[in-house]
Amino acid sequence: MTRKTEALLWVDIETTGTDPRHDLMLEIGLRCTSMDAKTEYARYESIIKPGVLPTDQSFAYAHRMHEANGLINEVIDASPELCSTERVALAVIDFTQSMAKTRVLHPAGTNMMGFDLPFLEHYLFAEDQWGRFHKLLSYRALDMTAIRLTQTALGADPYEHYTQTEPHRVTDCLDTDISEYIEWLDLVKCAAPTPQ
Repeated sequence: MTRKTEALLWVDIETTGTDPRHDLMLEIGLRCTSMDAKTEYARYESIIKPGVLPTDQSFAYAHRMHEANGLINEVIDASPELCSTERVALAVIDFTQSMAKTRVLHPAGTNMMGFDLPFLEHYLFAEDQWGRFHKLLSYRALDMTAIRLTQTALGADPYEHYTQTEPHRVTDCLDTDISEYIEWLDLVKCAAPTPQ
């Protein structure tokens, strides 16, 4: 039996808030890359159209951000059929299954274990779907937050280049995570002792 290749499954979502029990998903992005993230195998991105956008105060910050980056308009204009939670959930499972056929998928991203994956579990997937999806993932994960906290501990400010005006769409967030991960790997490689 051929051994599967190790790979990273980068995950990012955009939402109306931070609580998967009450808030909604508006967009999802997945990218499957090599372990050094320099080779992209495939990607999936989609708008998710909720039945009704919230109007309460808790959505105010996210609404301003997503109105400025164009996501709100895309959600409003999206097809209720093609971008329904049910349709997107099936597409996410199909994409992940296709990647998992020949790869061990390690989830990767920023806070994905405490934010993105709980939203997939509680909001996007039906209970039986979450189990199917979760079984496709390795129990080992790469969280960019740990890398950034390590940089902070070493006296750097990994957040200094972030601004309130950044687009904050899944494409931009995944681009940032992947490029910072590649830079971090290069730094580690340079600092590593030369084998004798």
